[in-house]
Amino acid sequence: MSVPARFWERFDARSAAILVSSGCGAFLPVLALGSPTFVRPGMMPALITVWLFGVALLLFTARVGRLTDRQFAVVGVGAMVCIAFSATIVTDPAASRAIVALLATAPAIAAMASTIRATIGFSLTAILLASAFSAVSSTSVIGGLVAAGASILTVCIPVFMVVVLRSSLEFAMERVALVGEIDPLTRALNRRGLIRRHARVFGHCADHRRPVGFLLIDIDHFKEVNDTFGHTAGDIVLVNAVRVITTAAPAGSLVSRIGGEEFVVMFPVDSVAEISAAASRIRGAVAAEGEVTVSVGAVLGPIETSDSGPPNASEIMDQLTRTADRCVYRAKSLGRDRVVMQTSTLIRWRPGVADESAEFPQDPPNGFGLATIVGREIVRHRRGTAA
Repeated sequence: MSVPARFWERFDARSAAILVSSGCGAFLPVLALGSPTFVRPGMMPALITVWLFGVALLLFTARVGRLTDRQFAVVGVGAMVCIAFSATIVTDPAASRAIVALLATAPAIAAMASTIRATIGFSLTAILLASAFSAVSSTSVIGGLVAAGASILTVCIPVFMVVVLRSSLEFAMERVALVGEIDPLTRALNRRGLIRRHARVFGHCADHRRPVGFLLIDIDHFKEVNDTFGHTAGDIVLVNAVRVITTAAPAGSLVSRIGGEEFVVMFPVDSVAEISAAASRIRGAVAAEGEVTVSVGAVLGPIETSDSGPPNASEIMDQLTRTADRCVYRAKSLGRDRVVMQTSTLIRWRPGVADESAEFPQDPPNGFGLATIVGREIVRHRRGTAA
């Protein structure tokens, strides 16, 4: 990798914009040094001071890299004051108006990565400075009002465009992340989505000293459905299964599809009886649909928070899944369509990334009419086979 690439990696978008704008702007006052009449009499030392500030700003940003919010506020406000001052000491009216237009730079840069409050603060500061310049430099009231209005638009339009683009980009990134965390067929969480949102359940359980309930649900004879009716029918069975499981699961549960015909339901519980009742309710609800039955492995896991070591959500999920899978295997060996339960050892959870607890869409796609027809055909086939 080249040295320039490594250099630019030290900056975020806001700091890089400050570096570029200050680097370009720092050389503008140099052009005036060859024409003393370009600035008001006796103001050349002030212009040199502005130039030195621009150079210092460039060097400071280059040294720090990513500016903090406080550093950016000091740098941005200082730059705007110097810009406004420079516009007042320049004798050429066209150059003065062009310099005033540079006041829009700091609010636009702030809109790239700063908070809404900081962006509004920068925008109001720029508008006040530009309006004050317009009031001082205009020869008439109407001219001052027009200049002030133009200055406000010069500040607001770039800020508005940057805010809209930033919001659109953030929304697109959120949607991409969401797509990567859901199962496209059933719209249940996938394993990644389950891990990303695990703290919603684990945190509640650890804070309230409640065990975590972990259900591994496996559809019985699912291969037979695919082989007899095709994979389209199998997909509809999966969609219906998620709909029924989500409806029957305890409120606040995380419902995930972690494999072909395997699902996980995770929720806080208070007792063995509670998790057993939830598992039996889900098993019965799926069986009542008449399409398929399920074998359920239920695990009750006491949990506590640990501060030592790296985050371990993935390891805990694997541990719970292995334990529940043994229960599912036992349920199938006993004849399927039943629940087998086990209590796990103490879970020591080490929290990591903050809970991504935004509401998650789990409504399955449309097509229940076709699902009903397919379900009836599956039931007829099973009755005919049994006969």
